Amino acid sequence: MTVPGTGGRPRKWRSGADRGRAFRARHRGEEEPATIEQALVDGDDLARAVERARQLQADLVAALTSLSEANALLQTERRRHQSTLRRLDRVRAELDGQRTTDARREEELELLRDGLAELRAENAALRARIALTAPAPQAQRLNRADRRRAATRDRYKD
Repeated sequence: MTVPGTGGRPRKWRSGADRGRAFRARHRGEEEPATIEQALVDGDDLARAVERARQLQADLVAALTSLSEANALLQTERRRHQSTLRRLDRVRAELDGQRTTDARREEELELLRDGLAELRAENAALRARIALTAPAPQAQRLNRADRRRAATRDRYKD
């Protein structure tokens, strides 16, 4: 399997010229030039450079994959954070609205309490005036039956 971004099939030979030489050597029945693996064992500088390039390419692909995954996670976390901030702003606005409403209601309640105190004072003053101007309490009146008996007595008394 090829790795994305590596530019195709991995090299077997150190160069295109070595590949050509190996092809001609196979047809002639001669010994082929060394492959990269053999050249690495032999300590060839070009083979080490090619192998290092392969390793760097693999590291780059792994880093790009990791970066892509991290970027996706970051975007997800950023969206979640933005959603949380919007929710927090809505809650704060609602709380401020409730505080304002509560303050207004407290002011109204204080005004109503003041009005109630004034009405109580006025009520007490009116009751005092009524008590001063009211006639003296009269004796308890007789009920109808007693009044008739008294009238009958008074009629025959004379």
